[in-house]
Amino acid sequence: MPAALTLPVRPEPPEPPPFPLVGALAPLAVAAVLFAVVREPSVLLLAVLTPVVAVAGVLDGRRQVRRRARRAAARHAEALEAVARAADARRLALEGAERRAAPGPQAFDGLRRPGEGLVIGTEDRAIQPLVGGAPADERERALVAASAVLRRVPFVVPPGTTLAVSGPPVITGAFLRAVRVAAEAAAAADPVRRGPAAELEVRLDAPTAAVVLRGPAGLRGRRFRPALVTAASAATALPRAEDVPSIAALTGDPAPDVGLAARFALEHGEPVEVDLVADGPHAIVAGTTGSGKSALLTAWVLALAAAHPPERLVLLLVDHKGGAAFDPVAHLPHVAGIVTDLDAAGTDRAVQSLAAELRRREQVLRDAAVADIAGTGEPRLVVVVDEFRALLEARPSLAAVFTDVAARGRSLGVHLVLCTQRPAGSIRDELATNCGLRIALRVLDAADSVAVVGTAAAATLPRGPGAAVLAVAGELPRPITVARVDPEALAVALSRARPGRAPRRPWLDPLPERLDLEGLAAVPGSLVLGLVDAPDEQAQPALAWRPSAGLLVAGRPGSGRTTALVLVAGLLGAADPAGDAAAAWDAVHDDDVPVVLDDLEALLDGLGAAAAAALLERLAQRLRRHGSAPVALGVRGPSGWGGLPLRPVIGLCSDRLLLALETDDHLAIGGDRTTAGLATTPGAAVWRGRLGRLALPPWPRTPAASPAAAPFLPGGAPVALVSSRPAARLAQLRDAGVAAAGVDGQGDVLVGSPAEWQARWVLFGRLAAEAPVLVDAVLPGELRALTGSATVLPPVTGPDDVVAIRAGAAPARMRLVSSGGWPR
Repeated sequence: MPAALTLPVRPEPPEPPPFPLVGALAPLAVAAVLFAVVREPSVLLLAVLTPVVAVAGVLDGRRQVRRRARRAAARHAEALEAVARAADARRLALEGAERRAAPGPQAFDGLRRPGEGLVIGTEDRAIQPLVGGAPADERERALVAASAVLRRVPFVVPPGTTLAVSGPPVITGAFLRAVRVAAEAAAAADPVRRGPAAELEVRLDAPTAAVVLRGPAGLRGRRFRPALVTAASAATALPRAEDVPSIAALTGDPAPDVGLAARFALEHGEPVEVDLVADGPHAIVAGTTGSGKSALLTAWVLALAAAHPPERLVLLLVDHKGGAAFDPVAHLPHVAGIVTDLDAAGTDRAVQSLAAELRRREQVLRDAAVADIAGTGEPRLVVVVDEFRALLEARPSLAAVFTDVAARGRSLGVHLVLCTQRPAGSIRDELATNCGLRIALRVLDAADSVAVVGTAAAATLPRGPGAAVLAVAGELPRPITVARVDPEALAVALSRARPGRAPRRPWLDPLPERLDLEGLAAVPGSLVLGLVDAPDEQAQPALAWRPSAGLLVAGRPGSGRTTALVLVAGLLGAADPAGDAAAAWDAVHDDDVPVVLDDLEALLDGLGAAAAAALLERLAQRLRRHGSAPVALGVRGPSGWGGLPLRPVIGLCSDRLLLALETDDHLAIGGDRTTAGLATTPGAAVWRGRLGRLALPPWPRTPAASPAAAPFLPGGAPVALVSSRPAARLAQLRDAGVAAAGVDGQGDVLVGSPAEWQARWVLFGRLAAEAPVLVDAVLPGELRALTGSATVLPPVTGPDDVVAIRAGAAPARMRLVSSGGWPR
């Protein structure tokens, strides 16, 4: 609700300035002091300034008071004028709403409104003042009074009310005609009665004055201006749909093989031929809600189909108000497709494909060495859009596509028919400039009519069926009546729409939800993982990855990330993605083995900090080195990294498959806002700025096996086992029948903690020189302090696995105890 309007507060008169006593006495005091000091009588002349200063101070104060008063009055007048303008705007809006809600019989539009009241005239209706406050002068009183009256708003009586009329015969006849037209508008019976049988009695005093003598309490005594309708106006005020000819009566012989002539309207009872090529090349159709825009488009499409075979005409229909407008013509052989606002993705595909269609047709012209599509045998493509404004509001980026089509479509045989309620603000000037054909049905505002057809004629059209104004560039606008579409007309039009070859669709279907690897064309030097959707190129090329570039597959759980990596691994001839840290470690450290890792974050979480850093560094080396086996990494997204330093490695992956991700993750990992949210289903992925679909691997998935540890076979010399859990390992070995002891004992295996072995460093050095040292879950710093080596040990998977280290050899996993006991 807008804020209430209130009269501005009047400024208070400013207080008069005080007498400048101090300023007046100052010269006198100065003269006395100077005389006392210099004893010069002439200085006493300064005392003469006392009255001068006093008078000047008083005059200047009054001048300042008058200036403040003028400024305050100007501000008050400006505020009062603003309130007056706002009050007028609100009053006019209320009056307009009243008139639109109940149009009078003179503006009857042919649409019946059952149950609505009868509009029998206009009145000046008193309302609560729109401006509050206490008026202080005549201007403010007039302002408040004007805001309390709605002028010339409909005078409505309840539906079904009967009335009797008295007054001069001429005025009475005109008024009764108006009443009967109003009754037709309300789908009510004739309300006119004679004498006391009527519920309402009206007396007409003059053509502009009437009074209700008898009736309900709310109407009795009310004065109004009676509605008057002439006999000629009454005869045409109620057009009937059956009076409009059917389109079946207009379609004649097929049009010649030039242009896109169609007959779907009449002028003074004679068919009008509208040629989209000669009169266009593009058209704008405007009209308010209920004016018949969809009916006009349907009639036009039917007329085109009846006059031109599918070999010469292809229709693309875009309905952005629910999808039912073009149902009657959906099965015409010319219709390549109907896209609606219920399928936003389909609408985007169809419109974006128009740019590719223009490029294709340009190539056709170059190949044929002609300047116009008419010399190539290509069919003309007509794109019909119902509710163009709604389409652009939902998809602002499509405006550039339509502007491009309008600029280049004439010679390429692509034509637009854009339908909207109000072209102003929705159809850009550069687009409208190329629309030489304009049709305006009834509009509410004269400015809208002028914007479309150059005159206000469309604002005065009745709401009767088919009334419109046709404007062709270089010709005067003329009234037309759009032909009626009925079942018989549809049947006749379809019988004349001679089927030929199926029309070529200017866009491809979306990629399927399930894509099989078989049947995808191979790309030399690349692995084909699926298809990419390129609607703006009318193509769906292979999603091909060159294994020489590192591949990053990012997606949240359930996005199809693991399946994608299984596909990559199978195409590389490798095992399924490594299932644990040990398998990942081995793959990364073997330059001849492809690396396919899934859920890299979880793998790193299973390693210690040193091992994780070493694994990432090794991955970075593999990605930098040319000639090593391919690398493909799967991650969840930056929000799931938990502080892991993955960005340096991720940055080395040249190619990225971005599956379903949260928007922040999508942007952080290299996507942009235009592609965020495109991949929503499993297997959908953004590849190089386009949406793609990954194929399903045709082979069954086999979980990757953990690397097996070799059994440790001790020789003759005792073996040192450094363990963070020496007591448990000692008991385990003894239970297995192994001659094991602590660091101070005798046996095949001497078990101790890092601290115990540091205390026996001489013994440890002798044992390490004679046999491998077994390491079990020891921290890197403890091992470095004991051995003096910074070697990072590979991770182990089994509970009985340890790592054997020996100078000059790479660390190796060993099985300490097996089910069969100590291996010998």
